[in-house]
Amino acid sequence: MNQPLSLFSPSLRRVTLVLLLIGSALALPSHGAEPPQRVPGEDWMQFTDVAQAGFDPARLEAAREAWEALPSSALMVIADGAVVANWGDTDRRFMCHSVRKSFLTGLYGIYWDKGEIELNKTLADLGIDDEPEPLLETEKQARILDLLKARSGVFHPAAYAGRTDSRPRGSEGPGRFFAYNNWDFNTAATILMQETGDDVFEAFDAHFGGPLQMEDWRVSDGYYHYERDKSKYPAYPFRMSARDAARFGLLYARMGQWGDKRILSEHWVRRSSAMYSIDNERMGYGFMWWVFREPVLAEHGMFAALGVGNQMIAVLPESDLVIVNRANTYAGERTPMGPLIQLVKQILAARTGAPVATPQLAALQETPEEGMTEVPGRSLESMVGEWDFPPPSLGQARTTVKITREGGHLLAFSPNSGTFTHHLQPDGSLLEMDTRQRYYPVRDAEGKFEGIAPADQVMSAALEAAAKGDGGRARDILGLIPDEADPMIPVSRALVELIAGKKRAAKKSLEAQARAGDPGMVEALVNRAGYALVGLRKFDQALSIFEFNTELFPEAFNTWDSLGEAYMALRRDEDSIAAYERSIELNPDNDNARERIKRLRERAGE
Repeated sequence: MNQPLSLFSPSLRRVTLVLLLIGSALALPSHGAEPPQRVPGEDWMQFTDVAQAGFDPARLEAAREAWEALPSSALMVIADGAVVANWGDTDRRFMCHSVRKSFLTGLYGIYWDKGEIELNKTLADLGIDDEPEPLLETEKQARILDLLKARSGVFHPAAYAGRTDSRPRGSEGPGRFFAYNNWDFNTAATILMQETGDDVFEAFDAHFGGPLQMEDWRVSDGYYHYERDKSKYPAYPFRMSARDAARFGLLYARMGQWGDKRILSEHWVRRSSAMYSIDNERMGYGFMWWVFREPVLAEHGMFAALGVGNQMIAVLPESDLVIVNRANTYAGERTPMGPLIQLVKQILAARTGAPVATPQLAALQETPEEGMTEVPGRSLESMVGEWDFPPPSLGQARTTVKITREGGHLLAFSPNSGTFTHHLQPDGSLLEMDTRQRYYPVRDAEGKFEGIAPADQVMSAALEAAAKGDGGRARDILGLIPDEADPMIPVSRALVELIAGKKRAAKKSLEAQARAGDPGMVEALVNRAGYALVGLRKFDQALSIFEFNTELFPEAFNTWDSLGEAYMALRRDEDSIAAYERSIELNPDNDNARERIKRLRERAGE
């Protein structure tokens, strides 16, 4: 018969001693424990010598030269928690576009980690429906989890739609089919707010902006974008600088750990960055993160937040790297994906060793933003209020802008673009921060303030009046802004004369402007005027401007490219092919023209 062990028996005493020793070791602080990994504080720290970060200086400089050849406005490389490369306007807030979706899935992780959101709830459970088109009963069976994966099977119109993968409504059940559709992403934001009671932007600020010590981010850099004719669920656009986006990326590279603080669980980071769908040979999709499949990138564990223009926060956790690219989509800039990925590979190839244990670091220097004036509040009071946009004098009112005063500058909110700060300039214009676009006060015939408008809006209104045969009104509209205030105004004045049949006078004026300033700028502004008329559906007048531009600048490939596009829209296919061929002669790298010629010839063979 077995006897129970006494506390004083030798066997039990040995076991007890071992357990006590283990418990003591766990309870006492370990003086040999590794310190937390480096993260930025109020400022980013930068390697004074990139070799100490494990990068070959010559190879990194070659990567910089490759970046400078790209249409990109900012790029950052972070290694070992500090800055290796800081190129361009890294402290400027650019539009994030679809990068916003990765921010949202981060918020889902915050609430899921706390047990405050249940991912298996269906749209029916949540009481989610839509209008003007209601959801089908089968669509209501989609779960939150399906929305995060873009596999809901709900092919409903959505606000702020860019790429939209679609099939007939009800053709795919929930979870069965990957379809990148903003309906999933927009509705997921509404569900998060419904389930938690928290606003998306305030929650982002509380859980990421503050804890990560973002330098440029403000809650007003986000807004809700509605298109109620499509869906009642708004998009949630963000603006953010590269240096703040890099902080978010570094949090994911560190598996949710920020210094000595746990912000997201490692489980959520790994789960959300896992690949659930294959989109193409290069990428698959996780929970609102793109997961890279190419072996040279996959070995670094690369996943990325991507948006229009190839805004990118690339996270490479296996190498403790973050690479951020920002394109200035305010000005239509787009970074091509192929060259951007080649640049990422070039940066990876430049890393030839491990970072040293105690590198020399210096605080990243901030470049003061030009034009941030502060003036006495009383000089701004006449502009405060809610105004039609564009102002009534321009005759194209489509929405409103609400202007408020904050200290010595203005805040302008538009339901189409959100809130931007405006600073009064010495010439009387308002400089909009982030976009760096100038707005001009517009006054009625009695001199009373009636709103603000950018020069291109004034140009568009003037060209529309001229296209309708009202040259006098067109000249009056252009008179709202002095010619010397913006080069677009004298260019527009010449084009109003062109539309009125005064081609010789228009040509003389524009040639003089080209000689006195930047010919490329004049060419671009004339081209812009042509596209403005296309937007107004004044195709004949637009064509006359594109043709005129090829006469003014016959050696500029872009003038011929735009003329080819205008002919193509008017189905003058032979003329279009000829224009595109001339563009290729001037620029053999114009692959866009080659693709258009191929499409035109295919259309001719139908």
